Amino acid sequence: MTRLLFTIAVILALTIPALADDAPALLERWYSGLATADRTVFDDLLADDARVILEDIDTVQTKDEFLASLDEWKNAVRGATVRHRIGHSQNGMVTVFVCYQFPNNTTYTREIFSFRDAKIIESAQSAIGEACEGF
Repeated sequence: MTRLLFTIAVILALTIPALADDAPALLERWYSGLATADRTVFDDLLADDARVILEDIDTVQTKDEFLASLDEWKNAVRGATVRHRIGHSQNGMVTVFVCYQFPNNTTYTREIFSFRDAKIIESAQSAIGEACEGF
């Protein structure tokens, strides 16, 4: 039993740093894809069973629903600037603070990502405010 627990601990110790190494690159691709509504990027980044949670409008989208929404997003993001900053990483989740500056308004959000096998399995977004002061 002790040997099994040790083996599990070693596997976890090797997996968590790998996630920490992959997360910044995956998130950079995510936000670059958001700026252009690039369906190919999201199809590659999201696991087949991924969920995208938009807490402010109480909506949960599957991967396919999220991909289908990109046509509408492409219109919304035209002329916008998307800036992000990784806040912290803990227990396989990464928190990102994002400033969406649209032509007519600004939104500051907190987005929490979960990963599995170098894919995003969940993204949960909630608004923090309407200004990105000090971002």
